Amino acid sequence: MSALPPNIEHYFFDTIYGKVTLEEFEQWVYTNKELESLLDENDYLELISFNFKNSGAKYELVNLLSEKYVDLGKYEKWKLLNSLKTALKRDERLGPILREFYDLYCHGYAFLNDLGLGYGLMIEVPPSPKYKAETWEELSDSEKQELLDSFYPQLESDIKRAIEWIENGKLILKGRKDEIGHYEYEDLRTEEERDSTVWTEVKRDDKTGFKAFESNL
Repeated sequence: MSALPPNIEHYFFDTIYGKVTLEEFEQWVYTNKELESLLDENDYLELISFNFKNSGAKYELVNLLSEKYVDLGKYEKWKLLNSLKTALKRDERLGPILREFYDLYCHGYAFLNDLGLGYGLMIEVPPSPKYKAETWEELSDSEKQELLDSFYPQLESDIKRAIEWIENGKLILKGRKDEIGHYEYEDLRTEEERDSTVWTEVKRDDKTGFKAFESNL
């Protein structure tokens, strides 16, 4: 896999992530002289002759970029860190990002049990009877803000903790899914680091190993 400067690699990341459109990427490829000098002749020719007008062009381009130029594990790390650091800004994107964490938890990232299953699920399904709405979209703006504010200051600490695990190599994301569609990763955290700040164990069945938890939120 070709080693690329961060600015080129991040542009590839943004394209895969959808922040750069197919049309923008096409024009960038045609006009970026740095790219021509970085890639060998055959690779550059393959990229510049790519059929961007094909019906399956985005899928084919993502496959091409991930096969030759982008480490999918590195991309997955970059993408999740981007979401976590955006969540730290505590702006209008926070609610949707917490819902994203819940979706990632459901698709294999068990280390998001606090951010996803804790906070994210409460965004996905607002707690009743306090809130009459059944979805995030049905909440009023003031209710959304009230719900988000109720997570602090613990949420900020939990976001920073997740960032630290990823940046320090305690969680190694693979950028691929297993046979049942769950994201793969390697978990090198200690038992203490894995302890939840959101959930408290209230019951354990020694025969079945089943554990019951309640939320601290």
